[in-house]
Amino acid sequence: MIVVTAKFKSAPGSREKIVELSHPAVEATRKEKGCIRYELFLSAEDDVTLQFVEEWTDADSLRAHLKSAHLAAFKEARKDLLAQDGSVLKIFEAKEISL
Repeated sequence: MIVVTAKFKSAPGSREKIVELSHPAVEATRKEKGCIRYELFLSAEDDVTLQFVEEWTDADSLRAHLKSAHLAAFKEARKDLLAQDGSVLKIFEAKEISL
Protein backbone atom coordinates (compact mmCIF):
# COMPACT_ATOMS: atom_id res chain seq x y z
CA MET A 1 0.00 0.00 0.00
CA ILE A 2 1.16 3.54 -0.75
CA VAL A 3 0.37 6.28 1.78
CA VAL A 4 0.60 9.94 0.83
CA THR A 5 0.42 13.05 2.98
CA ALA A 6 0.19 16.37 1.19
CA LYS A 7 0.28 19.35 3.53
CA PHE A 8 -0.15 22.92 2.32
CA LYS A 9 -1.22 26.33 3.52
CA SER A 10 -3.86 28.64 2.16
CA ALA A 11 -3.46 32.36 1.88
CA PRO A 12 -5.21 34.07 4.80
CA GLY A 13 -8.97 33.89 4.37
CA SER A 14 -8.80 31.39 1.49
CA ARG A 15 -9.04 28.03 3.23
CA GLU A 16 -12.80 27.58 2.85
CA LYS A 17 -12.63 28.46 -0.86
CA ILE A 18 -9.94 25.78 -1.33
CA VAL A 19 -12.14 23.27 0.48
CA GLU A 20 -15.05 24.17 -1.81
CA LEU A 21 -12.86 23.82 -4.90
CA SER A 22 -11.60 20.42 -3.70
CA HIS A 23 -15.01 18.71 -3.74
CA PRO A 24 -15.05 17.68 -7.44
CA ALA A 25 -11.45 16.41 -7.29
CA VAL A 26 -12.06 14.47 -4.08
CA GLU A 27 -15.21 12.87 -5.49
CA ALA A 28 -13.50 11.91 -8.76
CA THR A 29 -10.36 10.64 -7.02
CA ARG A 30 -12.31 8.34 -4.73
CA LYS A 31 -13.63 6.60 -7.87
CA GLU A 32 -10.16 6.05 -9.34
CA LYS A 33 -8.72 2.58 -9.70
CA GLY A 34 -6.49 1.82 -6.71
CA CYS A 35 -7.79 4.56 -4.42
CA ILE A 36 -8.43 3.20 -0.93
CA ARG A 37 -8.72 6.52 0.93
CA TYR A 38 -8.60 10.17 -0.08
CA GLU A 39 -9.46 12.75 2.56
CA LEU A 40 -8.84 16.43 3.15
CA PHE A 41 -8.29 17.53 6.74
CA LEU A 42 -8.27 21.04 8.19
CA SER A 43 -5.88 21.96 10.99
CA ALA A 44 -7.40 22.54 14.40
CA GLU A 45 -4.34 24.63 15.30
CA ASP A 46 -4.69 27.38 12.69
CA ASP A 47 -7.00 28.54 9.92
CA VAL A 48 -4.62 28.14 6.98
CA THR A 49 -3.26 24.57 7.06
CA LEU A 50 -4.84 21.74 5.06
CA GLN A 51 -3.65 18.18 4.55
CA PHE A 52 -4.63 15.40 2.22
CA VAL A 53 -4.20 11.85 3.50
CA GLU A 54 -4.29 9.25 0.76
CA GLU A 55 -4.01 5.48 0.55
CA TRP A 56 -3.40 3.70 -2.76
CA THR A 57 -3.16 0.02 -3.58
CA ASP A 58 0.02 0.56 -5.61
CA ALA A 59 2.38 3.16 -7.04
CA ASP A 60 0.98 2.86 -10.58
CA SER A 61 -2.46 3.92 -9.32
CA LEU A 62 -0.91 6.94 -7.61
CA ARG A 63 1.03 7.83 -10.76
CA ALA A 64 -2.19 7.72 -12.78
CA HIS A 65 -3.90 9.94 -10.20
CA LEU A 66 -1.10 12.50 -10.40
CA LYS A 67 -1.73 12.76 -14.18
CA SER A 68 -5.53 13.01 -13.85
CA ALA A 69 -7.44 15.93 -15.35
CA HIS A 70 -9.43 16.53 -12.17
CA LEU A 71 -6.26 16.88 -10.06
CA ALA A 72 -4.75 19.26 -12.62
CA ALA A 73 -7.95 21.33 -12.62
CA PHE A 74 -7.98 21.51 -8.81
CA LYS A 75 -4.32 22.57 -8.69
CA GLU A 76 -4.97 25.28 -11.27
CA ALA A 77 -8.08 26.53 -9.47
CA ARG A 78 -6.32 26.85 -6.12
CA LYS A 79 -2.94 28.18 -7.25
CA ASP A 80 -3.70 31.83 -6.40
CA LEU A 81 -5.23 30.85 -3.05
CA LEU A 82 -2.11 29.22 -1.57
CA ALA A 83 0.44 30.75 0.78
CA GLN A 84 3.90 31.31 -0.65
CA ASP A 85 5.73 29.02 1.82
CA GLY A 86 5.00 25.93 -0.24
CA SER A 87 3.70 22.48 0.45
CA VAL A 88 5.14 19.26 1.81
CA LEU A 89 4.45 16.01 -0.03
CA LYS A 90 5.48 12.72 1.56
CA ILE A 91 5.00 9.31 -0.01
CA PHE A 92 5.42 6.09 1.96
CA GLU A 93 5.23 2.41 1.19
CA ALA A 94 3.40 0.63 4.00
CA LYS A 95 2.62 -2.95 4.83
CA GLU A 96 0.24 -4.43 7.35
CA ILE A 97 1.78 -6.18 10.34
CA SER A 98 0.44 -8.25 13.23
CA LEU A 99 1.30 -7.51 16.82
